[in-house]
Amino acid sequence: MKLEDYFDSRKKYVERGLKKYLEPINMYPEVLYEAMHHAVFSGGKRLRPILFFAAYETLNQNLNVRSLRKVQPVACALELVHAASLIHDDLPSMDNSDIRRNNPSCHKKFGVPAAILAGDALLTMAFEVLTNVKDAKKSVRCVELLSRAVSTRGMIGGQTVDVMTTGIKARLNVLKYIHQKKTGALLQASMSLACEMADAADNTRASLEMYAMNVGLAYQIIDDILDEIGTTDVLGREPGEDARNDKATYAAVLGLEGAKKTAEKIIDDTYKMIKPIPSNEILVSYLSYVKDRVPI
Repeated sequence: MKLEDYFDSRKKYVERGLKKYLEPINMYPEVLYEAMHHAVFSGGKRLRPILFFAAYETLNQNLNVRSLRKVQPVACALELVHAASLIHDDLPSMDNSDIRRNNPSCHKKFGVPAAILAGDALLTMAFEVLTNVKDAKKSVRCVELLSRAVSTRGMIGGQTVDVMTTGIKARLNVLKYIHQKKTGALLQASMSLACEMADAADNTRASLEMYAMNVGLAYQIIDDILDEIGTTDVLGREPGEDARNDKATYAAVLGLEGAKKTAEKIIDDTYKMIKPIPSNEILVSYLSYVKDRVPI
């Protein structure tokens, strides 16, 4: 199956689940539900849930959307956490972004208080959705894995260091820490959760978790490059925000050429890492897609 067709079909399946779990926008208080819907349904690639599906199907050696019914809640929980993180990332006290996915960011459309509460609501909802996993032991384990990815040891920890180093010339190891936690932790959780639901062997789990961490790091490095030389259409937000917010980036620390070479090496090393895993075509195709984002 072509990567585009796979992403399209799995994206539709994720969105059917999200529409099932989110309350309608005419619920009281309407501004809260409107803000939640705006954050979740204003576009987005659904990368984390789709990579979760890809890993789960790889482990089962069967590309069949009908087999995903029992793991749909896990995929939706991943996307709800991601949507919540983007709302909070865009706030004036964080990245101060007016545009998200070529639309007004949540706080620009609904105000800062409603945006904060919508982010909190989506984050809380993610864990509620995980209670829909039928196997009680797996449900609890999924809550544990996702909460760890969000926690001070993961996404929130990375965001904190990102905020605290704004305006400071960060060392490369600090920059790597930020993106491994802020971006990589949730991507890694998509693999951990797939392995949990598919009862994967420990060595396979380790390879897939490293795959996700590397994908997240390479993607972030490329985004740093595109923030300097890309366009709003490519980024889904205004370019140059990192410089305006005095953020440390790989492009700033390594230079554009150094950042490109680093991203390409990470991707090439990751190819070798997942090569032994059977039925890995979608995961390999996605690596090729990420590599193609590297500007010439």
